[in-house]
Amino acid sequence: MLTRRQVGILFLLGGAFWLSALAYLRGLPQLLTDPLWNPLNFASTVSVAWTSVYLIRRLAGLAPDQIMAGVGLVGAVVMVADGLALNWFPRIYGPDDTVSRQAGAWLLWGYGFSLGAALLMTRRAAVKHR
Repeated sequence: MLTRRQVGILFLLGGAFWLSALAYLRGLPQLLTDPLWNPLNFASTVSVAWTSVYLIRRLAGLAPDQIMAGVGLVGAVVMVADGLALNWFPRIYGPDDTVSRQAGAWLLWGYGFSLGAALLMTRRAAVKHR
């Protein structure tokens, strides 16, 4: 079970991660639309996802059995923000529907890898504590 303090930290991290991703997308939309940069952008997200999970664990002080819940809560915050933005304010991510669609795909990709990284970290921590 997460403490109130941890929940507060996780909500703040979700907001910070969402704003960081938004700034990245708005500042460098060519990373989504350029045929060379798009796959490189997706590939680099794997390390960003892993680092994000590490930061979530450390900054919220999560025990190994709390990692999935913590990352899930951060993921819920950012996915709700993305869902609202993509539905009602799609131009927040970029100048046209192509950029917004590719931004949504990139964000989902990152969330998927973050959840996978959390699962691996949880599993690895459980093996260490046996």
